[in-house]
Amino acid sequence: MKRLLLIAITLLLLGSVGYFATQNSHNVSLNLYGNYSIKVSAWMVIVGSFLAGWAVTEIWQFISHPQRFVQSFLGKYSKYRVDKKQQITQNFKNAALLRDPKQVKKTFNKLANQETPLSIRVQYLEQLRYEKSAEELLNNYAELRTKFKGDLEILLPYLKLACEVSEWDLVERLSHEILRITPGHPDALVGLRQFYIARQDWVACIEQERELLKKFSGSLMTKNISMAHEEHLQKALRQDPKCLKNWSFRYLPQKRDKKNDKPLEAVGEAAQLQKSGMFLEAAKILKDTFKRTATPELLETLEEVYRESGADEQILEMVGGLHNSRQRAIPSSLLFAKLLYQNDRLDEASKVLGEVKLPSAATKFQVATPGTKDKGQQSMEVWSDLYHALQFLIAVRQERSEDALQEAKSLMREAKLLE
Repeated sequence: MKRLLLIAITLLLLGSVGYFATQNSHNVSLNLYGNYSIKVSAWMVIVGSFLAGWAVTEIWQFISHPQRFVQSFLGKYSKYRVDKKQQITQNFKNAALLRDPKQVKKTFNKLANQETPLSIRVQYLEQLRYEKSAEELLNNYAELRTKFKGDLEILLPYLKLACEVSEWDLVERLSHEILRITPGHPDALVGLRQFYIARQDWVACIEQERELLKKFSGSLMTKNISMAHEEHLQKALRQDPKCLKNWSFRYLPQKRDKKNDKPLEAVGEAAQLQKSGMFLEAAKILKDTFKRTATPELLETLEEVYRESGADEQILEMVGGLHNSRQRAIPSSLLFAKLLYQNDRLDEASKVLGEVKLPSAATKFQVATPGTKDKGQQSMEVWSDLYHALQFLIAVRQERSEDALQEAKSLMREAKLLE
């Protein structure tokens, strides 16, 4: 508003001078000394008189109060520089909001010096993502980080960029640096969480998630974390079956059912024994846990242990023991039949399949799945395709064409190729 008023007054004065000049266009003679004189327009004499008066006044002020005059002059000049810098800064911010790379660069170059605030420098780097590659931008951030060591204003956007471009080693270093400066900083905890997810270190991952859920439970930033937390707890148990032994779940909004952890702990223990070559011990843990929980995932792991052991006969007998037990379950019987078939023991496999009773008028049935949120929650598993596939393969190898055709039709119905 002040600027508009100043412009209006200036235009008014110039207009007045112009009008006066047109109305008084004649010249006047000014005698300077002796016979020397000059002729100038009347309006120039008047304007010159005003200017001369202003100059004399300023000189008199300087002579009378030199210190005050200098301070006033420097103050006005400093204010002019500050106002100009603020205007350029505002122009820079506007260009940044409009994502105008040319204007951003032009205005930043006018600001760039040793006194340029770090916030402006970081904002400029953020705009470079529309021009430069990820590698170039990371190098720019690294240079700025060297100049401003230990400053969160550069470390936080640098960490965000590193996560964005999946530079996980850099993410880990920056996260730890931020935590040294500000212990428990949420951005650093999130960065470490993403690093551990990328490295599939689930035990370390759930540690970061627990800290975040403790401090920021129910917030927007932990919404996705809370949704994935249970899955990550299960994966952590598979890596280290004892990782939740002394773990308190008070940070969770709802009570967690630990009974579902037993099958996962068994998988984790079996994996550790498997790495040590202790296949029989691993198989025994899986077999005993399956007897108590009837969790199909245990059978999948048991099959892996069997194969890695070199098809150990004792492990095959363990699977057979599940089939012959009072708690016989369809998944364990089908696994036993499958392993027998793969060992060319066709008659035995066929006999086992003959003892399997699929649910009538259905090819799908419910089996317990670990790690579900609600107690007793069930998930549908398809096993009849394996049953019919084995019956089909055995019939083909035993040259029972009619039986093979019948099983083939069942498989096609499963695939909804036949209605």
